[in-house]
Amino acid sequence: MNGVPFDISGGSDIGQKRSENQDHYLIADLRRQLIVRGTDVPSAEHREMFGCQEGNLLVVADGMGGHRDGERASRTAIEATAQYVLDMMHWFLKLCSDDEQDFIDELSESLTTIQQKIWSVGESDHRRMGTTVTMAYLLGSRMYVVHAGDSRCYLLRDKTLKQLTTDHTVAQQLIDAGALRESDEAIQQWRHVLWNCVGGGNQAVRPEAVRCQLRTGDVLLLCSDGLTGMLDDDRIASILTANKDSKTSVKKLIDAANVAGGEDNISAIVCRINQIDENCDTNPATELDTTTG
Repeated sequence: MNGVPFDISGGSDIGQKRSENQDHYLIADLRRQLIVRGTDVPSAEHREMFGCQEGNLLVVADGMGGHRDGERASRTAIEATAQYVLDMMHWFLKLCSDDEQDFIDELSESLTTIQQKIWSVGESDHRRMGTTVTMAYLLGSRMYVVHAGDSRCYLLRDKTLKQLTTDHTVAQQLIDAGALRESDEAIQQWRHVLWNCVGGGNQAVRPEAVRCQLRTGDVLLLCSDGLTGMLDDDRIASILTANKDSKTSVKKLIDAANVAGGEDNISAIVCRINQIDENCDTNPATELDTTTG
């Protein structure tokens, strides 16, 4: 797509084994107003909310909490994310200035605000529900990722796929501690047990923040575990490399996950960096910086 800095597309599918899709996604442009480009939340379609500062917002949320509660939690997270961005636009002004001292605090507050909204919605029906949230803010050549749960953000650069976020699962904790290995059969029972998410129990969310410097030719992928549970990193990289536009890439990823079994809902956003605009990068991010709050 010549002349378009970012080629972005997203999609969500119920999968082969589920009766309801509890995933939701959002793609939005920040061009003095937040314009929703694509979402599967009907009430968010065609919305324009006025603010300032240019940028792009990508979000994937994978809900949990039983029949319909998971869908409600992820939908609430998407809606609360859009509202937070509208209300806190000074954040984006700050990111394009020389001062990023309060960066982690602002990131933490975004997920904390979303969690409070989910708790409020759940309390009205005496329900306990939660969701993963993985969202990326693209500003010029910089990307800021805010994350909780086991949805993922990937960067494909020079045909090499790198997972930027960490899975907030008990399985990953056991692997990191050296208690179990990736290949151990016992690890399977812990793969879907989250120690960190947005909502759920009474524990405050612990956001993970990732700052990354983007390059022309990079490909970004945000996805739920319905994709990564069916396709390994090599398969994902091969699909992203073989397809040159984001819409086709999303379709091929979802199709491949369904062919592999489609055991969960499948959501993906693909962003191809065609041309970097460095006009507002007075204080570029380091190549890759990760912090968990």
